[in-house]
Amino acid sequence: MYSFFKGRVDDIFDSKISLDVNNVGYEINMPVNELENITLNQEIKVYTYLQVKEDDMKLFGFIDKKSLEFFKKLILVNGVGPKVALGIIGNINAQDMCVAIAKENVAVLKSIPGVGPKMAQKIIFELKDKIVKEQLANIDEEVVQNKNEILDDAITALQVLGYNVKQIKEALQDLDVKNDDVETIIKKVLNKMQRNI
Repeated sequence: MYSFFKGRVDDIFDSKISLDVNNVGYEINMPVNELENITLNQEIKVYTYLQVKEDDMKLFGFIDKKSLEFFKKLILVNGVGPKVALGIIGNINAQDMCVAIAKENVAVLKSIPGVGPKMAQKIIFELKDKIVKEQLANIDEEVVQNKNEILDDAITALQVLGYNVKQIKEALQDLDVKNDDVETIIKKVLNKMQRNI
């Protein structure tokens, strides 16, 4: 329902803030490690999750969007409610937590206040596959991005040598350059062009 709030910090408590958004005060529960970096009257953007119960509604907020996404994963684990999830994120950053889950490091999870051995194992069991898949997807994206940059650099270098983009792309069509560096791509394209003269 609420994606984020942008406003001025009106008050800071032990585990939450009061955020003034256009003269309306919103009480937002936040992790302690993020509260430490917030000051009164500071203008901030907080990514939020709204918990709705029959008799209560609570907002949970994070400065970092990744922390919010991780919070949403944690509360899907049976026995981990928003308060516990907030406590976990307040004691360990999302990246370190993901690494601990992916490596099945129960000791790291157990060291977080409020997380016992059973809960640590449950978190690992229920989230490991999701986290590993996401990490692999991120790695794949980075690889594709890096490969595109290498190819772009090679095309630019060939243009400097006097070839136009059409000539270069035609030469690249049948060449396997996906694992090559810039220099190798340039050599392969030049060799092919010379054979076609």
